[in-house]
Amino acid sequence: MAAALPFYIREDDPPAKREILRAALKLFSEGGLAATSIRDIAAESGYTNPALYKHFGGKQELALHLFETCHTRLWTRCAQAIAGAKDFDGQVDAYVTQWLELADENPEALAFLSENARVLWPKASARVRKQTMISLAYALVAAAPRRRRRTSPVNADMAAASVQGTLAEVLRMIQVGVITGSAMRNKRHLVELFTKLLS
Repeated sequence: MAAALPFYIREDDPPAKREILRAALKLFSEGGLAATSIRDIAAESGYTNPALYKHFGGKQELALHLFETCHTRLWTRCAQAIAGAKDFDGQVDAYVTQWLELADENPEALAFLSENARVLWPKASARVRKQTMISLAYALVAAAPRRRRRTSPVNADMAAASVQGTLAEVLRMIQVGVITGSAMRNKRHLVELFTKLLS
């Protein structure tokens, strides 16, 4: 049985493009965009510079392709998870599950997204920029049941930012070894935290 492709590679990508994407994501997530050259990507992938230029106009185009692909697939999986849940508790559980599964399956992809959002997000297509992770966090805030004991409503901006910021920081802590083991080991704690925070 063939190994599953990373979620940033399409089934119809030719073998050379697949290896170039793997190499680029590995190098971008380890050393950053500025420190990675086309020559580095070619050497890591085992393909020549001309093979790389056959698929991408340069390093920036390659980085933007990876960024848009990773972001779109992350957003789609999380949006589908929320839409498929029956109630608020299920939505929180499904959302957290998707984040953590992707962190375990493709840690370099989420590291790449996190580290390069400031540079690449403004260059992303309008279609991609309409699919924000913060909008999904706002959807969770809107779906949360309101407790009678709370005297004032939850501030939607701060609650959504807390969800996204916490997930990003937990993933960063896993990446640098502050939190050990699989990302999924933290699911119960995150679900409990977000459920209390949002309702």
